[in-house]
Amino acid sequence: VQLRVSDCPSVYFKMKRAAAGLVFLFTAFLPAPLTAAVALSVKEEQAGLRGEASAPVKCAAHQCGVGWHPKVGHLDITARSKSTADSDCCEATCGLWTCGPNYMSNPAYSDNVGASDQVCCDRTCMDDFQCPVNTTTRGPEARGAFVEECCGPICGVFACTDGWVDNTKTHNMLGETPETCCSASCTLFNCSATPGYVTNEAGLNVVGDDVATCCNTMCYLLTCPTNFRMPEEMNETVGDVETCCQRLCSGYTCPALYVANTGKSADFGNSTSECCLPTCATYSCSGDWANSTSASKLASTNLTDETCCEASCQAYSCSADWLPKEGVFADAGNSDAVCCDETCALHTCPTSYRKRNETIFNSTRGNTDAVCCEPAGCSIYDNRTSTEVAGCNSLAEDVCNAQFKLYTVAVDNTTNNTYSVACEWWGSKGLPVCRNTGTPLIGCMVSM
Repeated sequence: VQLRVSDCPSVYFKMKRAAAGLVFLFTAFLPAPLTAAVALSVKEEQAGLRGEASAPVKCAAHQCGVGWHPKVGHLDITARSKSTADSDCCEATCGLWTCGPNYMSNPAYSDNVGASDQVCCDRTCMDDFQCPVNTTTRGPEARGAFVEECCGPICGVFACTDGWVDNTKTHNMLGETPETCCSASCTLFNCSATPGYVTNEAGLNVVGDDVATCCNTMCYLLTCPTNFRMPEEMNETVGDVETCCQRLCSGYTCPALYVANTGKSADFGNSTSECCLPTCATYSCSGDWANSTSASKLASTNLTDETCCEASCQAYSCSADWLPKEGVFADAGNSDAVCCDETCALHTCPTSYRKRNETIFNSTRGNTDAVCCEPAGCSIYDNRTSTEVAGCNSLAEDVCNAQFKLYTVAVDNTTNNTYSVACEWWGSKGLPVCRNTGTPLIGCMVSM
């Protein structure tokens, strides 16, 4: 059986020209003879299409592509072929042109016919454009070729006013607005927009745009450090931690001789009088009381004589044979050992010595042999007085035995020593005369 392609329209489809001359064949299920026939027909069709593409085309029937405009008189023009129809029948617009160096495209020129920088582009001002004094180039982003187009004033000649202040960093920059040339001062910042902040009148001309720079802080926003607290009346005032917070007594260090008043620790205070209590170490005892040396007494804060003081020696009565000690009247004490001195009446002299003339020395302050004792032989001078005559010889019988004579001699040629010799009436010895008798003694205390 022989089949023709025309006999199988359901399996042979052909699309041409409208899809750039492509032909789609569907022969998946065709028998081999039919497939060969279809292939031959496709080759013949492709040959026909190539012929059409190279054939002349009337511009009147051609639609220019994107970026092309019909040429003047295009109705009378014939293109060389379909592939050259745009260039033969149409003219390129600036939409197809790419601007060169120092030129910038302008969308307004896109539909204009042209193919050059001069026609399709704007010239740029460039960074090295020579501008007059007090102006500077607008840069390569600006379009132009003249001073009026390419140059603009510098910020150095712009007057900053109404809350804007001069910014030296922008003096050589292009600009003619406060936003470009100036710095915003705190005058322009609204402190009240943030709760807890108010305008700092003293800083209105300071450059700034934040609460830290431009505003005063209300005390209630602050947090006081340890041992500080904010008084209620300070909440609605402005300040800093130093002015808004006040020290508590818990943070005050009391000086020596004072202790912290624990009942005041939560109170405001920053002085000894506000925060501390004096101890007995600061107390002046009165009358017969003396300052104590007891650590426990000195640490007390109950300032009374009974608590802080001890009885003084001034109030103490010395025992028998004791005398009040000099220089301790105001000292604390309540015993003979602290307040009194022993007298010779309490002293015991060694062998061969006796207590000095008791009528004179029993109340003498002392407790040593040197002060209280003398050789035992000195008793011969008891109740005697020193004669003022040259010797005992001139004394009468009634006074002879009540006198003695003092002599000063050099002992070992080094020290002058005074020794005494008793006078004695020798009438019993057959000589009615007063004589120096006995062994001269050194160290006796005698009545003068």
